[in-house]
Amino acid sequence: MLHVGRCGSTVVAEMLGRHPAISWDGEVFEDKVRSKIGFEDVPPREFLLNRIADTPETYGFEIKYLPSHHSRILGLDLGGLLELTDSVGVNHYVTLHRHNYLRRVVSGVIGRERRRWHRTSDETIPDTRVRVDLNAVPFGPRQPLLAVFEEMKQGEVDLKSALADRAVLHLTYEDDVAVDPVKAYASICEFIGVGPEEVRPGLDRTGTDRLESMVSNYDEIVALLSGTEYAWMLD
Repeated sequence: MLHVGRCGSTVVAEMLGRHPAISWDGEVFEDKVRSKIGFEDVPPREFLLNRIADTPETYGFEIKYLPSHHSRILGLDLGGLLELTDSVGVNHYVTLHRHNYLRRVVSGVIGRERRRWHRTSDETIPDTRVRVDLNAVPFGPRQPLLAVFEEMKQGEVDLKSALADRAVLHLTYEDDVAVDPVKAYASICEFIGVGPEEVRPGLDRTGTDRLESMVSNYDEIVALLSGTEYAWMLD
């Protein structure tokens, strides 16, 4: 699964990981994940081949493919990432994007503020009001908000073009995850050829409020985005 983070990937991955025919490995190129499983110093291709060899089930994993994320960690551009995945036998690709870049950014800032990125379905959402630094958004290296938006927009275009000749399922947070993540889960199961099990999400949304109530400098964001192609992302 290729995604941008804060787009519903974890709730969908958590359900996929409970399927008896699927071994879901998560964001394996996060340093903390590789360190936890003892493969932090193994080259990426060897690392993946080891992980695939250890499971008889359908093997799946996630890459945050944008230049600021796992591409930067691995020192590979998008073409290099896909050469890597092709070389270990990946034959089905799922992309998961979020149309509203602003909400994706705010979700990330709130996660950092709370030091919690997810919540279980029975947990309440704590009140968190954050300030988004318009000149230094934490998105890989800190960068201006509009630069983040441009990276996300161009990244989606580039990814769709690069995957044009591969078996690919394109999903979005708004259409396939937000209302009921089971929709995305079932679509992926069908796409990879396994029957979906009866499963309910174990995680829930971390924020449902209007942006104005979550962001202390909302007026600054309105001023920045007004008159741009991104203005529709404001509440």
